[in-house]
Amino acid sequence: MDSSRSRKVFISILGTGNYKPCIYRQGDFTSTKTRFIQEATLDFLRARSEWCATDAAYIFLTPTARSANWQAVPIDSRTDSPKDYAGLEPTVSQMGLPFPVEPVEISEEGDEEAIWSVFRSIYDQIREGDRLYIDITHSFRYLPMLLLVLTNYAKELKGAEMVSITYGNWEAKTEMKPIVDLGALIELQDWTVAAGEFLRNGRASRLEELTKERVTPILRKSEKKDKNAIRLRKLVDRLTTVSQSLTTIRGKKILEGKIFEELDKYTHGLDAGLIAPLSPLIEKIKDSFGDFDTKPSVSNGFAAARWCHRMQLYQQSITILQETMKAYVAASHGYPSDDEDYTELAAKAFHFHTAKGSIPEDEWQLGESDPTDREKRAEVVRQFLAGSAVRELSQLYSEIKQIRNDFNHAGIRSNAVKGRDIPDKIEKLITRTEEVLRGKQTVEPLPTPPSGAPLLINLSNHPSASWGARQREAAEMYGEIEDMTFLAIPPEAGEREIADLAEEYVARIAERAETRDVTVHIMGEMTFCYAVITRLQPLGIPCIASTTRRQITEAADGVKEVHFDFETFRKYPGA
Repeated sequence: MDSSRSRKVFISILGTGNYKPCIYRQGDFTSTKTRFIQEATLDFLRARSEWCATDAAYIFLTPTARSANWQAVPIDSRTDSPKDYAGLEPTVSQMGLPFPVEPVEISEEGDEEAIWSVFRSIYDQIREGDRLYIDITHSFRYLPMLLLVLTNYAKELKGAEMVSITYGNWEAKTEMKPIVDLGALIELQDWTVAAGEFLRNGRASRLEELTKERVTPILRKSEKKDKNAIRLRKLVDRLTTVSQSLTTIRGKKILEGKIFEELDKYTHGLDAGLIAPLSPLIEKIKDSFGDFDTKPSVSNGFAAARWCHRMQLYQQSITILQETMKAYVAASHGYPSDDEDYTELAAKAFHFHTAKGSIPEDEWQLGESDPTDREKRAEVVRQFLAGSAVRELSQLYSEIKQIRNDFNHAGIRSNAVKGRDIPDKIEKLITRTEEVLRGKQTVEPLPTPPSGAPLLINLSNHPSASWGARQREAAEMYGEIEDMTFLAIPPEAGEREIADLAEEYVARIAERAETRDVTVHIMGEMTFCYAVITRLQPLGIPCIASTTRRQITEAADGVKEVHFDFETFRKYPGA
């Protein structure tokens, strides 16, 4: 048996009532006649045949419940006379389960101290990485709520996973009593926590993880692709792109507006097919981007500054605020707001304006390469200085620059701002900027990549942000770089699973290739890479690998250090 396998753990509460024999049903499963929902649920979970000796079942019971329904001859607590049926202990013993079923005594009291005692009793039985199967049929008073809270607690502290939570509706007015699957409640709770995390800090990582865990398997299993699952996956993909663009301050993407257009596209038409109450969460996330324009707009940069501040991403907020101010100056004079030459000349104009004429034109340092180029740059700066944008924003720009420098120097400077004052100072700077620009036109036609513009999709475990200068320079010939998350491929994954995953990625890449001239840089798990490459090549989408030179250095203590230097990109041979 693989010792690294997560333990399956069944948890149930045993009550004190006089249970009548009945038959339980869930989907295609029908139990034998039994007085105990625990027996029916363990059979529903296929515990006899698919669980193993390292798994476990814990039956939590009060002293009264032990006497009334666990022991071999149960005693009726009201009459003190024996019941006419065998208790749960002999019942589960006769099931031939490959793992132990252990009774764990809990308090009968209902005060706060007793509740925490029960919490600890259950929590102590859970181990690191356990997969939990919970039956709440006879969970009295506060116990259903306690179990939900406890499993979330164990998820965070012990990495436990709630696989199923069920309820045997033995009071149903039907011949066969339903085992009700309450998994949708867990599902909703997980999505709510993930959405809340995004709305609080702008990180979409948990939403992305849930999509991989819950939505991708639906798409793999269903021959007829679930439209809601597809839309939800695409929505989370776009949300991840937006989150990454904002949290890593990808100014061009933010000003371009397309990432918000695509996000808006997939928030429409998503009905309640997967999880009924999910739609309001999606609407809440959509509303958080209400200030962004879906068309090219400098105003998106100012909206991003406000959004980052709301997410407590203060360095990102002040950075995009300063860069957008420069872009605004360039755009207000008809120059491209995403061209570094013009935005840096805007920065020069702010500097010269603040100097109040103390820097003569012949001393302007404009980064020119020759006299002709210098005159062109100087003329642009003159235009900026003569315009209203620099005059109106100059004081704000200086204050913004000071705080950004404070971040860039980690506060290690003589006039450092106190950490507790930074959020309020940035918020006021954003508000003052908005007041200056209120009513002014901040939407302008930015140059957008033409249809068929080259795009390099990086499908590897190494984000392009971690590439060295040499690799990034070599990548420029393939166009703009776009990272695509490379999933961790489970070592036990079979051929069908690899093929399904490859199909999923190929569909996403092909969608990008509809409007861009795509090349795919793919490196990683070999069978997955092979499956993707052999599907992309017939579509005319070239695939490349990065080659490296292995360098070994030996330290004075004899320890060898190995590192790899990028050499070149190499095309995969094939169609």
